[in-house]
Amino acid sequence: MVHNTAMGKKLDVAGIIDNGKFINGGFSIELENGSIKSITGKNPSGKWKNCIAMPGLIQSHIHLGQTLFRGMAEDKTLLPWLENRIWPFEASHTPDTLAVSVIQSLRELFSSGCTGLLDMGVLRYSEVTVDILRRSGARALIGNSLMDVGPDWITEELSWLKEEAQRVQNSCGDLVNYAYTPRFALSCSDSVWEWMAEIPAGTKRTTHASESQDEINHPVIRESRGNVHFLQRKGFTGPDTLLAHCIHLQDGEMQMLQESGTTVVHCPWTNLRLGSGIADIPDMDSSNIRITVASDGAACNNRLDLAGDLRLAMGLASIKRSPAALTSEFWFNSAARSAALALGWTDTGRLSENYSADITLIEPSDEEWEEIELSEDPVRYILELSWPERIVSTIVAGRTVYRDGEFPTLPSLSMKVSEARQLVLDRASEIPGNPLSK
Repeated sequence: MVHNTAMGKKLDVAGIIDNGKFINGGFSIELENGSIKSITGKNPSGKWKNCIAMPGLIQSHIHLGQTLFRGMAEDKTLLPWLENRIWPFEASHTPDTLAVSVIQSLRELFSSGCTGLLDMGVLRYSEVTVDILRRSGARALIGNSLMDVGPDWITEELSWLKEEAQRVQNSCGDLVNYAYTPRFALSCSDSVWEWMAEIPAGTKRTTHASESQDEINHPVIRESRGNVHFLQRKGFTGPDTLLAHCIHLQDGEMQMLQESGTTVVHCPWTNLRLGSGIADIPDMDSSNIRITVASDGAACNNRLDLAGDLRLAMGLASIKRSPAALTSEFWFNSAARSAALALGWTDTGRLSENYSADITLIEPSDEEWEEIELSEDPVRYILELSWPERIVSTIVAGRTVYRDGEFPTLPSLSMKVSEARQLVLDRASEIPGNPLSK
């Protein structure tokens, strides 16, 4: 389905970022068969001569189906936000409204420099998401949200969840593969966790963990002595597992994450917006835990701008430890090479020969170039620019998915965004008990 269009393509640029390090001086990047054939020094000329090339950023935790709900779930902490807004909205998706949400998400991601993602999915219709991802050319892992505990309008029996997971998995292909995505500890029965423990090694899986104090205070989690303790006993930690948030870690849980090789996904905007807290990323890094950074969903961030999330994460880490606690190389790789490895992608996340041509081009202004040249930390300076206004092209496996405001691989919307939002809102208001009125 995804066709390579990059045979012999060259990108002449002013500088590059590879493995979190900025190199200035002019380069010619030759692409062939979707990969980087060579990178050689050259005085740049042509369309990209003032650009910086870097590996595309990777969203290791995102909810494509929630972008349609932006601004519709405000002023709440996690559990009321889920129960009274997000779950009713997700349950009210139709295939058409989900498609609108996914397309809008990808527009935002591609135009802010992202080439890869892990989507938590929704309960139903995730095959729609897979189809759009495959057509778009994005590199992705996709699941269907697994929930069998909670209101009947947002849950399904285990047998149905297994059948749906197989349907979604069968629809994957090209650069899109399947990941198991149970929602979180309180929305899944023991049967779901037993199923998850049977997943073969090498298959990626993810869930939310230790996100809010209310969650930690729940009797099930409190009796387990913490969310990571709970997941460890269920067999849901390890090198193929990503846990989003991990703000409220309990005694011994950091050591569990380190020893098991579990990845922590830091979502700083969501953690603040829902009043959940600030994850201690410097402490986790000191404990040799692999860390990635992600935007989470637009309904709890209002933007899908990963560079913006990195800027916030850097500032919060300064509060937790000091401004020098973590390097810009660490932060860049948390959304590039480290994120790629966490998702099992060994051939992306770097701008280097023989790696996949997953490339973002950013164009600083002339004044910004002057500042970069004398910057003490050019990578941090570049990360703190506003990327959506400066990204000029995004390429995945040699295929252009964004250029100068255009999205050549994305389908058009089947309805206006406002119509899709109203349809979801109307359907949600008809759910028995009408949680939207509370």
